[in-house]
Amino acid sequence: MRRRFGIFLVGVLLGVLLVRFAFPGRFTEYLQYFDLDYRVIYHLDQDTIYISSSAQCHLECLQKDQQDVLQVLKNGEVNFGKSQTKTSPCKTYTIENEELSAVFELCDEKVKLQKFMLQDNSCDCYN
Repeated sequence: MRRRFGIFLVGVLLGVLLVRFAFPGRFTEYLQYFDLDYRVIYHLDQDTIYISSSAQCHLECLQKDQQDVLQVLKNGEVNFGKSQTKTSPCKTYTIENEELSAVFELCDEKVKLQKFMLQDNSCDCYN
């Protein structure tokens, strides 16, 4: 029995090493997928992101480009305390970094930037 288990472990280790070196970068990506923050941001970033009219107003007021706001997906974290993950059919996620907080609505077919807040928030588009 021990011999069979040992042979099985050797096979698993060889398989893991083969995948790790045959597909560089993919192995760590698969491991990161178990992180809940990474998984939510991955799904938000994979779809086309639509901008709500109030968020567009805010962009124009602050004279920012939408790519400036969408950078929060590259270096932000999900604040699950402010997110609404139990709603149906769309879930709302708040992604934050040091200077920006953005609220995304994730539906089955599309992702929408609902609103965002900067530290120097001087616009009244969300009233």
